[in-house]
Amino acid sequence: MRRSLLLVLLLLLTTACFEIEQSIDLQKNLSGTADFHLGVDLEPMVVVMAQFAKEMEGKKGPLTAAELAKAKAEFSKSKSSDGPGEPPSRAEIEKGLPEGVDLLDMKYTEKEFGVVSDFKFAFDRINHLVGVKFPSKEGGDPTRKNIIDTPFEGLELVEKGDTLTIRSTAQNPAESVKEEAAEGPKLDPAMEKLVRDAFGKMRVVYRITAPFAVVSHNATRKEGNTLVWEYDLKRFEELKGKSLDDLQLRVTYRR
Repeated sequence: MRRSLLLVLLLLLTTACFEIEQSIDLQKNLSGTADFHLGVDLEPMVVVMAQFAKEMEGKKGPLTAAELAKAKAEFSKSKSSDGPGEPPSRAEIEKGLPEGVDLLDMKYTEKEFGVVSDFKFAFDRINHLVGVKFPSKEGGDPTRKNIIDTPFEGLELVEKGDTLTIRSTAQNPAESVKEEAAEGPKLDPAMEKLVRDAFGKMRVVYRITAPFAVVSHNATRKEGNTLVWEYDLKRFEELKGKSLDDLQLRVTYRR
């Protein structure tokens, strides 16, 4: 019972709206720069936790405007008293960088119900980005655990003749949360809807800009020399159970 309750709490504490953007600007020698943006909006978490607390008290029905306002005020107060917590320093980030990758810039922006993180890297070869790893602090507040530990996970470069193929895998932040919660008790339909709505505004975008002729790609759209892949919760659900080829981002260029 205790484990089940902890799993539900984990689900609630990690229920948030995520915005992930990864942009790679590639040069002819396969060096370049890469930007990684992660926005986390915890307002949906506040709503779900407040509804969960209400039901634990034996009260039914959706939150009233007054109950929601009270929950948001209490969250803001607790956040203010606890402090925002120290994000990883530049030195800590640089410790997780592989050879051939440098951190050019980083910025954290605190929001009322969340935080926005932006990083800019320089790389001497695109496939070196796969080794970038963000530090994590064990035993910390679960609301501050890393959503993405390896921002360029799955990135792969394949060179063959006069062509080069770049592949990667779109990261779904909602999937790990669902896996953690799968062993817990089944939520009632109303709570399931709240959790689903929390992920409903999730947005994941990948961009690759390169000075090469495109042979083939599976991007959502093309803007000049930039290919764009876009994902939301609906798109991830459509891809679930598909083959690796369907799940991968891929583009083949001719030098």
